[in-house]
Amino acid sequence: MVRTSVTTAVATLSLVFGETVRLNVARAPPASSSPPISLDFQSFSIETAFLVDFQGNKSHPNRFTNNLLANLRAFNGDVPQILRIGGNTQDHVTYVPDQKEQIIDFWDPSYNSDQPRNSSVGPSFWEAFTAIEGTKYIVGLNFYKNDSTYLENLRGQVSESLKQIPSDRLHLFEIGNENDYGALSGFRPPTWTQQDWVEEWIERARHIQTRDKSLRFYAPSACCYNITTPYSFFSPWTIWNSTFGYDRDGWIAEVSQHGYVSGTSQNPTLQVLSDEGAGTLMNHTSVVINGTVHQSLCKLHHDAGRIYTLGETNSVSGQGAFGVSNVFGSALFIVDYELYYASFGVNRMHMHQGTGYRYGAWLPIAQNGTGPSTNPPYYGHVMVSKFIGSHPKTKINNIDLNSDFYSAYAAYENGRLARIVILNLHEWSPASSAGAEAVKVPTTTFTISTGDRGIEYATVELMTAPGALSETNITVAGLSYDYHLAEGKPVRVAKQYESVLRPNRKGDITVQVRHSQAVLLTFK
Repeated sequence: MVRTSVTTAVATLSLVFGETVRLNVARAPPASSSPPISLDFQSFSIETAFLVDFQGNKSHPNRFTNNLLANLRAFNGDVPQILRIGGNTQDHVTYVPDQKEQIIDFWDPSYNSDQPRNSSVGPSFWEAFTAIEGTKYIVGLNFYKNDSTYLENLRGQVSESLKQIPSDRLHLFEIGNENDYGALSGFRPPTWTQQDWVEEWIERARHIQTRDKSLRFYAPSACCYNITTPYSFFSPWTIWNSTFGYDRDGWIAEVSQHGYVSGTSQNPTLQVLSDEGAGTLMNHTSVVINGTVHQSLCKLHHDAGRIYTLGETNSVSGQGAFGVSNVFGSALFIVDYELYYASFGVNRMHMHQGTGYRYGAWLPIAQNGTGPSTNPPYYGHVMVSKFIGSHPKTKINNIDLNSDFYSAYAAYENGRLARIVILNLHEWSPASSAGAEAVKVPTTTFTISTGDRGIEYATVELMTAPGALSETNITVAGLSYDYHLAEGKPVRVAKQYESVLRPNRKGDITVQVRHSQAVLLTFK
C-alpha cells in the first residue's frame, strides 16, 4: 500500500460495509497543498483525424461539443480550455493544398479499427478550429513523415494554422506525437538514438519558425518512461540533459508527457483489490502508484522553471475498454485521477478523445446507429470543474485516507477551506445483489472535523448513478447533460442539494456516501 506524504487528515477505517471514516481537515491550506490551480487545468486532447467530427466547420459547427465545453467553462470563470489536436493520427496527416474536402481518412481494417492509417487535409480543415467558441489550441504537426516533401508538409500545416486560427486562440505547436517510440514503431531505423530524435526535432522547429521567432512549442510529448531506471535510453528525464541541448533555442514553452493508468493488453477491470494488482480505475492506490513518475517529472520541470502537463492521458490506453472506461465507475476515476495530479502541481491535463473511443467523454456525431451521446466520463469532468471553481488562486490538498476505496480532496480559496469532495470507490451495482438485498445500497459515514466554528453549514451535491456499471441516468447536482434532453446543455432532473448539513457543537459535519458515489460539500 502506497501512502502519500499528506499529514493533515486522519481517518479511522475498517474495510467492512457500514464503516465510519473520520477526516480532520485543515482550515487553511497546509504546506502539502498544490500551487494555485490554473483554471484551464481540465482540458482535452482530440485525435487529429476526428477533429471535424468533434467541431464541424463554419456552416455546420458542432453545437453539441460547443455546449459541453461551455458547460465546463462556466464553472471555471469562462476561462478557455486548451484543446490539444494531436495523437497518433497527427503523424499520419498530409497537407494537400488543393484538396477541397476538410479531411479524407484512409481506413485499413488490418491496421486499426479505431483510427485511419493515413489522412489528408485541405485548407478547409482549419475551419474546424474556429467552428466552436471559447477554446484555444495546441496544433499537432507530422513528425514521422520523412520523405522528400516532409518540410513542405510542415510549412503548409503551420502556414494554414497561422492564417486561419486567430492569434489569441493559437496556444502552441507540437511537432510529433510520442516520437520516443519512433524506432520501435518502424518509422525510424532501429539504430535511431535519442540524440537523432533531438536533432531532427530541432531541424523541424527551425525550419518552420517565423522571422520574428514567435512560434513556441509543446514538447517532447513522450509516451514512455522507466520508473526503476529513469535515466535510461529515450527517457523523458535524459532528453533535458545539457548534453542533448534539446531546448537550445529556448522555444519550448511547456512540457508534455503522456500517461495512462492501464492498457487494453493488461485486461483491466473496473476494480481489483490492490494485493491482486494495480492498474484498475476504482482504486485510489492505483492512482497514487501511477502518479509517482509524474511527481518526479513535475518536480524536475518546476525546479527548472518549466510548465509540466499531461498532454495526452485517460483511463486505459488503446482507446479504452468496454465495461471499464465507458461506465459510471470511470467518472469516479476521473475525479480521483485529475484531482490527485492537481494536488501535486501538474499544470494541466488533456484527457484524450476520439470518435467512438471507449473512454470518450462524448460521442460527437452519430456512428453505427448510435449517438450523439454524452458518456459517463463527462460527468467526472463536470464534478472536477465544480470542485476547482472560478477563484484564480484555488489550492487543492489531497486528504490521505490510507485506503484503496476512499479518497478526498480539499479546495481552499483566499486561504480558507471552501469545498471538499469525497469519493466512495467501492464498486457496487444493482445487479451485484439479489432479491431484497438489491435495494440496500451499502454506505459509509464520513465525519469531517475542521475545528472551524465559523462554518454555518455545508451544502451536499451528489455525482451519482444507479451503479458503477451504469452508462445512463447519471447526474451531478441533479443535472443531466444528456444529448437527447437539450443537446448537452444542463437539464434538472433531480434536486440540486441532497441535504444541507450543519456542524454539531464540536464543529463536526457528518455525511453519508453510498458505494460508487461522490459528494461535493461546499462550506458557507
